[in-house]
Parts: sequence; structure tokens; C-alpha cells
Amino acid sequence: MSSAVFSQPIVNIEDLRHSGELGIFKSLGINLDSSRGNENRDDFNLTLAFTKNNESIESLFAFNKSERTRDKVTEDESTFGHARILWKLDRAFDFETYIQTTENPFQSYKKRNLIGLGVRFKKLEKYKVGLSIFKEKEETLSGAKKNTERLNMYLHREINFSNKISLDTSLFFQPSTDDPKADYKASLLLSLNVPVSENFNIQVQFSESIDRDPPKPAKESDQSLSTNFIYNF
Repeated sequence: MSSAVFSQPIVNIEDLRHSGELGIFKSLGINLDSSRGNENRDDFNLTLAFTKNNESIESLFAFNKSERTRDKVTEDESTFGHARILWKLDRAFDFETYIQTTENPFQSYKKRNLIGLGVRFKKLEKYKVGLSIFKEKEETLSGAKKNTERLNMYLHREINFSNKISLDTSLFFQPSTDDPKADYKASLLLSLNVPVSENFNIQVQFSESIDRDPPKPAKESDQSLSTNFIYNF
């Protein structure tokens, strides 16, 4: 298995949550990039997800681990955990709450934890739209700490082609409530899903993220391109 990985890819939460579907869904995604010769490198990415949806509640737990090694020595490793619960209401929107924890030295974060709540609007035929507010606690590799309250606005659309191939597009905009013009995060995620069998599919994913107030020495923008092999069971 091979892929091109420029940075840690964004985990596609929208694809994992199976919104609107009923049942239990489990998936395992693996991404491995290796090179041998003048320099021996291995980039590894693993994603596990468990989703349970019924008539009244949708719940999701996702875990991701990424690791980079050179000549059998680990250079960087990151972890990501996300849990979310959505309560279905007899209204134009549903209510949801979520928690997330990240350790990502690829973007100079020692820790980034957040907890939030919000609404997810219904009755939009082609789009999934959500609005929430969350509390964010960050700690950089140098030990600097920052607490921020942010709004979270997201837009998601899935386009289906022939042979069950689909393209998922997700947009996120997360401005701080104190200074939204100078301090905001934004991201774009494109995922092309190609089914190989009933349980196995290949996903080509491109993501770009922007952080107007990133921890030093991280840059404001970050891109990734990855090929993921996903098994659903």
C-alpha cells in the first residue's frame, strides 16, 4: 500500500457518522507510505470508528493515530479522539454535543482539547449544515497555553456518481468569539470514495486547513493528500 502524505490528514467525521442511517457501523482505515534507499522512511496512519444510530439518537466514536519514522527511529506521532452524540428532535434541527482531543506535533500542538454543543439543521435536500459553539484549550510544544471560545459552522455535501462512487465535500469555519477577524480556523476536505466490494473501499482524500493564529513555528496553512484503504464490518 502506498500514498502521498504531506501532513496529518483531517479525519472525515461526516463520512464516519452515517447520518440518517440506522444500525451499528464499524470501520478500519489504514494508510502506509514507505520509502527505501538513501533514506528509510515509513509514514503510518490508522483510523478506527464505531457508530450506533437508532430512531432517537446517533452516536459516534472515532480514533486516529499517525506516526512518522526514519531509519526505524520515530520522529513524530499524533493521536486524535472524537466522540459525538446527536439527539433527534421533532423540529427543523437536531441537538448535538461533542468532545475532541488531539496531540499533533505535525502542527506544533502538544495538546488541543475541545468540548462543544450546537444544532444540526434538517430538511435541506442536498446539504448538511451545522452551527455550534465550543471551548478550546491548546498547549504548544514550547509549553504556551491558550483558551479560546469559538463558533463552528460547517457545510457538507455528498455527490454520487455511477458505480456507487461518491465525492464528499466538507467546509468548516471556526472564528473566535473575541476576535473573529484575526483569530479563526478554516478547513476544506474533499474525499473521493471508490467501492471495491461490499465491505472494502478506497478513499482518496485532500484537505487544506488554515489557522490565522497558529502555534509557533507552525505555518498558517497546511495541506495533505492521502489514499486510505477502509474496511467496514
